[in-house]
Amino acid sequence: MKENRIVEISEDGRTISTERGFMLVKAGGREIGRVELDSISAVICSANWTMLGTPAISKFSEYGIPLVICDKRTKVPCSALISLDAHWRQADIMEAQARCKMPKNKCAWQAIVKSKLNQQAQTLKYFGRNSACDILMDLSSGVKSGDSGNAEARGAVIYWRELMGKNFRRNREADDENILFNYGYTVLRACAIRSICSAGLNPSLGIHHCSPTNTHRLSDDIVEPFRCFVDLCVVEIKSLGDIRLTNENKRKLSGILTRRYFCGGQITSVGQMLSDTARNLAKYYLEEENDFRIDVVKSKYLGGVVNESKRI
Repeated sequence: MKENRIVEISEDGRTISTERGFMLVKAGGREIGRVELDSISAVICSANWTMLGTPAISKFSEYGIPLVICDKRTKVPCSALISLDAHWRQADIMEAQARCKMPKNKCAWQAIVKSKLNQQAQTLKYFGRNSACDILMDLSSGVKSGDSGNAEARGAVIYWRELMGKNFRRNREADDENILFNYGYTVLRACAIRSICSAGLNPSLGIHHCSPTNTHRLSDDIVEPFRCFVDLCVVEIKSLGDIRLTNENKRKLSGILTRRYFCGGQITSVGQMLSDTARNLAKYYLEEENDFRIDVVKSKYLGGVVNESKRI
């Protein structure tokens, strides 16, 4: 199984290059790290300035590695460089995606919301919030086409209150636990961008998200059911008493992609589930599949094992 490593460049003055299938990082002309290109899921730059040339960017594109640039303070992605030629059937898939009728897209969004609420329920059950779990499961089973009943928003109120306490507010600009959520969702979004491009889909053509300033609407759609894995990690970090965005906490958050879970009768990872979801969506648009399927990890399997994540 692919390692799905996230490589973060967080210190100023790093130079990125590639050589013989490796990404090289140098500081002051001295090599300080190298990573196999085919093990990298995304490169995230959160430093003020980093040096890299066209050959490195071209090689990232060849390997389907998105280069994500983050806002220095909030850690929210503000730019992403992606491959324009990542799948042999890309033209057919994008054409089918663009021609998709609204009822079909509404059914896809229904599947996403159902899966998200189900995974939120399993997360709360993992932490012993059984009553709230039952409420979210009921909401999940009643999601309508296009989520016309606004089940996602109703579920969010219950989920955040039970998971983080009644005083918590999800705010991307806040300097509390929210900065951990920002960073974790950045990691998740970067992996989603790669998965979408690898599946031959256009990341700008969303299912539900439709902001004119958002060039990665589809990634924001398909990450929704997987945000819980970031939430799970943030709760674990908070329980240890240090909610700062330290190097160790970054390592834990970037490690969510490679944490193994039992799901759908097999051992898989969040990175692999995102790839499977993107491929299933491509098949759904091509009408090779009648339904858009998204797997859910049951509560008893949420205590996964974190594997290696590389940070330079």
